Amino acid sequence: MVQVIRFLALAALFVSIGAQDALSCDPATPGSCDGEESALVQQSLRSTAMSSDIASLKDRLAKLEAASNSDGFFCRAAWCANKAVCCENHAYGLCGSPGATCCYAPVSGIINLCAPGSECNKHSGHCHAK
Repeated sequence: MVQVIRFLALAALFVSIGAQDALSCDPATPGSCDGEESALVQQSLRSTAMSSDIASLKDRLAKLEAASNSDGFFCRAAWCANKAVCCENHAYGLCGSPGATCCYAPVSGIINLCAPGSECNKHSGHCHAK
């Protein structure tokens, strides 16, 4: 219980005055802090770096989407044109022309795009002409 209270107090200090100024120790200098304080400071610094990385990735994604001159959408990592068909499984996405249908292999989940007028053999995951 004492450790939890100590952690919460240190966390409040980190937020209010910054992780480096909150303690009288320097994690880069051996022996200047006790093990728990050093670990908390290092964890806080890693958390701050990860939050910064996430914010940077979100910003880059927003810029990428805004920079696209055509209307469209993501189908997993694939960028599909507006009105395209999106076929996706656990690993990837495929874009098909409007009217195409998605055909999935039953065991592997591999995707085939069936052209309009074709039909999916659900036992094999392959497209067949009608």
